[in-house]
Amino acid sequence: MMSNDMKEKISGSISVEDLEDDTAQQLLLFLYTDYLEDLQWETATKLYCAADKYQIEKLRLICSSFLIENLSVPTATELLLLSDTHGDSDLQNVVENFILEHDEQVFCSGEWENIMGANPQLAMKIKHLKYKTKKFGK
Repeated sequence: MMSNDMKEKISGSISVEDLEDDTAQQLLLFLYTDYLEDLQWETATKLYCAADKYQIEKLRLICSSFLIENLSVPTATELLLLSDTHGDSDLQNVVENFILEHDEQVFCSGEWENIMGANPQLAMKIKHLKYKTKKFGK
C-alpha cells in the first residue's frame, strides 16, 4: 500500500476502519512487542478476528489458546460461531467436544437458542454429532 500509488501512500497513513481503537492498540502492541496485556474474553475474540483477517498467525494462536482455556458453558456457542465463521477446524473441534461433554447445560441455555436462530445448520450439526456419539459411542 505504501509503495504503490495508492491513497495510503499519498496520504501517508493506513486507515483500519474495521477495528475498534482498543483492539487496534492491542494489535499494534503485539506487533511491536510480541506481548499482550491483560487479555480478557472480549478482547481475545476481537484480536482473534483481526489476527485471522491480517494473517498474524502467532496472535491468532495465542488468542485461540486463551479462548480454549477460558471456555465455559455460557461462552461455548459464541466460540462455536467464531470458529465456524473463521473456518478454524481445530478450534471448532475443541468447542464441539466441549459442547458434547456439557450437552445438557449448553442445549438448555439461552445462548443455544440464539445459535439455533443465527446458524441452524451449525446447531443441527452439533445435535447430529451428539446423536452419533450417543448411538455409536464415537
